[in-house]
Amino acid sequence: FYPGKNLGALGDGGAVTTSNQELAKTIRALGNYGSHKKYENLYKGINSRLDEMQAVLLRVKLNGIDVETKHRRKIADLYLEGIKNDAVTLPVIANKSAHVWHVFVISCKNRDDFQRYLLNKGVQTLIHYPIPPHRQRAYTEWKVNSYPVTEVIHDTVLSLPISGVQSIEDSRVVVQAINEY
Repeated sequence: FYPGKNLGALGDGGAVTTSNQELAKTIRALGNYGSHKKYENLYKGINSRLDEMQAVLLRVKLNGIDVETKHRRKIADLYLEGIKNDAVTLPVIANKSAHVWHVFVISCKNRDDFQRYLLNKGVQTLIHYPIPPHRQRAYTEWKVNSYPVTEVIHDTVLSLPISGVQSIEDSRVVVQAINEY
């Protein structure tokens, strides 16, 4: 429930869903210092309970998630149908009605130039996860390996603006800017 997510709280938070009762019991304990019972720790756990204020906010926002998702889908459809530029590769979606469009990621070979161009047109974009996992300091053991598909993805992907409060008119401006590139 990171604040920037479709269903975001005021701060960090999360949830786990499972139909496995034993797994649910273990996860609850891990998020409660590793304990099912006060002062008795079965696991090396952490304190990661969702506080009441976040839960209240999320409960209110949950009532509007379908409306926000519908709006995001309208923007995504506008992008998918309106962007006509051979320099841009659009996402391929098998089931559009199942997608919630937290981000709308495209690919462009000259991504950095394209991003600068869009910014000059007033369109802010983001590069999510710009460093591939095998190039992260935390995974130095993978650094010797080659992952060419991953490297191409990390050099070409760009997230277009999409949100529950973004207007359709602003979305049309994005499409026009991309088509004029």
